[in-house]
Amino acid sequence: MSTGVPNPLRFLFPAILTLGGLTIVYSAVIGGQNVFWLMGGLLITLVGVFVILMMLDKLPNALQKGLFIAFIPLALITAFFTYQSIDEPIKFNVEKNRRYTKVIEHIKVIRDWQLAYKSVYKVYAPNFDSLLQFVNTGEFPVIKALGTVPDTLTENEAVKLGIVERDTILVPARDSLFKSGGDINDVRYIPYSDKVEFQMAAGVIEKGQVQVPVFEVFARNEYIFSDIEPLYYKLEDGIKVGSMTDPSTSGNWE
Repeated sequence: MSTGVPNPLRFLFPAILTLGGLTIVYSAVIGGQNVFWLMGGLLITLVGVFVILMMLDKLPNALQKGLFIAFIPLALITAFFTYQSIDEPIKFNVEKNRRYTKVIEHIKVIRDWQLAYKSVYKVYAPNFDSLLQFVNTGEFPVIKALGTVPDTLTENEAVKLGIVERDTILVPARDSLFKSGGDINDVRYIPYSDKVEFQMAAGVIEKGQVQVPVFEVFARNEYIFSDIEPLYYKLEDGIKVGSMTDPSTSGNWE
């Protein structure tokens, strides 16, 4: 026999729905989620409250029908935009990988040039003008083995036995360091930017009481993604090789 007292368990699902919606709203506001997460959280909360009020007979039948009809297109629209909010970061990651790959190609070329420059001048080039002048007109030493190394020996063993000699020769920097063609000056610019140069610095630091040359090349996300709103990346981050505080020639992607 019914006692007229609502069974609390009946309200479990709409209560969970309401609390879940409020949690999504809170995370969207505090966590910086996009507006579609906020809309989805609000809609879920409204549906939960609507079900509770309907179960308590607090809403007129006409209003219940009207709200039910209104929730259907709202749910479809929110679902669409929520899907978009999930799909957009995926698309951005694909684009990010494509652009980073191109930027890394440029930075690797600059690193090779800097290492060649250092082999001649014992320090790294302080700027692109010096570096490009070296690549365009300079020479750098290359050690070549003269003679044939037997299959049973390493090159070092063949040198020790006098079978092979080593000779240091100077080769034109441009012939060895720029084989891709095109405009050599383009290497200094960050791909996808509006002719913004890579940030480059060079110097000497003390490491273990020894003076060590260092260099650093950096491309900020701000310029790599200059045509994309900073929703999914930090402006100040980016791709870097080398370090001004450590004698490293590694890149932060390696």
